[in-house]
Order: sequence, then structure tokens, then C-alpha cells
Amino acid sequence: MNIKTDFLNALVSRPRLSPGQSPEDFLGCIVSFPKEDGSPLLHLLSFGNIKASAPWSFDISSLDCCLFLYTKSGCGKLTVNSQVYTLGESSLLFFDCRQRFRFDIAVSPWEYQLLLFYGASLPYYCSLLPRTQVPLIQLPPYSELAAYMKNIAVRAQIPGTCSRLIISDLLNRMVTEYLTGILNPDASLSQIPAHVRKMKEMFDERFQDLYTLDGLEEHFGISKYRLCREFSHTYQTPPLQYLNRKRIDHAAGLLTSTNLLIHEIGSMVGIDNTNHFINLFKKYRGVTPLEYRQRMTH
Repeated sequence: MNIKTDFLNALVSRPRLSPGQSPEDFLGCIVSFPKEDGSPLLHLLSFGNIKASAPWSFDISSLDCCLFLYTKSGCGKLTVNSQVYTLGESSLLFFDCRQRFRFDIAVSPWEYQLLLFYGASLPYYCSLLPRTQVPLIQLPPYSELAAYMKNIAVRAQIPGTCSRLIISDLLNRMVTEYLTGILNPDASLSQIPAHVRKMKEMFDERFQDLYTLDGLEEHFGISKYRLCREFSHTYQTPPLQYLNRKRIDHAAGLLTSTNLLIHEIGSMVGIDNTNHFINLFKKYRGVTPLEYRQRMTH
């Protein structure tokens, strides 16, 4: 498989790029490996740590491979079947490239790590993905999945059979852990304290309600310091930060799918103070709500 040739042939139109950039920059570093008929390995095609500045737009008909894309900073957007998905900071995307898709920058510069790979087992893995939406997962700090990506990039620069075996093993681990998280997200619920589980359910289902640490302490009858410590240990973020990110994620969806005014969206997600909503949105998305709406809908 010649990924550079296949990629250039798959471009629906010439990419919109900044001066000095070329279409193949999307791929990062291309990996060469010997042809191995019948090999059970997952083969790395290209990898890279890419820092792209607007404009950066690729419309691709299809590629016979899959990709992992981990956003480190800034924000991108993926368009598939007329649906737009936000690739925000710390999000990880596993995507079946055997369909038409488009990448654009939403917040520039957009820095992300990319892995393109293929193998005989991928059609089965891809059959396990949801059919109606593209699943994204949010990686906590010091995530093993992010560490796997770094290890793969290092190994890809070391030729030989051992490196190909290790890369295949790491890719299999990434796919397995990603799909396990998507298919069975509550697998480890029994290990989470009931009050921590309940607190997360409250934030997920009623994020528009008013919450304070003192109020949570009274509701659960447990010290707010203990609640913060246990929630942070379980979900790698303090409870009110988790709540704010949940609110901003929902607000981002409303900005691109409705014509509601900014202050109306802020109130709908539980933030009545419009200035606070704008500042909070900019903290998590890097731009104001209005700028985000303009970039994601044009």
C-alpha cells in the first residue's frame, strides 16, 4: 500500500492550505515496511505530531485504513455524512477511513498526533463501531492511550521486525481499549464509590441545575473535601471542572445546531451570567461562543 499515492488520489478537491504547506503534510512521516502477504499484524502507514494553522482543510473520498487522532491543543472538526464532530483538546478519535470525510481547523493552531494504519483485522474492529455516530473519548492526564501513541512514534523510527511486532501490539492495545470503553463504559462501575457515581450521574443528566460544593456536601452527607478527592481520583478532574466541561460541550453542540442567542444557550446549560459563560467557553474551547459558531458553520 502506497499511502502517499492513495492519499493524493483520494482528495476530492485541492486542500485549502497556508502558504508553504503541501497536501502530503497531512500524513506526517510515512513508514516503509516490507510486503507480508497473510500477515496478522497491524501495519503503521504514517505518524506525526502535527501543528497546523488555518487554513487547513482536507476533503477525502476514502482510504483503505484507519486512523487515531489525538488533539493536544486548539480544535479541529470532522465532517462525516453531513454531521460535524468537534475534535477538542484531549479528545481521541478512532476512525474508519473507508468512507468520505473532511477535516478542518476550528481553532488555530491545531496541534494533534496522528496514526494511520491498516491490517486484516481492521474490518472486524470497525464493524464494532456505532453506525449512527462517530465516537470520541476524552483522555485524562497521563493516559495510557496517549503514551501508546508516543511509543509507536518512537518505535516507527527504528527499523526491523521487532519494531513492527511491537507497533502492531501497541496498535491492537489501543483499538481494544478504545472499543472496550465505547462498548462497555460501565465495566468498572462496581469499583467506584456509589456517591461518586451518583454525583457524576447528576452532572451528566442535570448539568443545567445549580451545584455548589457545600450543597453537594449537604446532599450526600459527606465532606466536600472527600467528595472532591474521590471524584478527582476516579475521573481525573475535580467535580465542578467536570461539570463546567459538560456544560461547555453541550453548549458547543447548541451553537452549531441551533440559532439560539449566546445568552439563551448559556442559560440553557446552567450559566445565567453571560460574561461568565463567554469566559468559561473561551477557557475550554480557545475562542468565544460567537467565534466558535462562525468557525464551525462556515
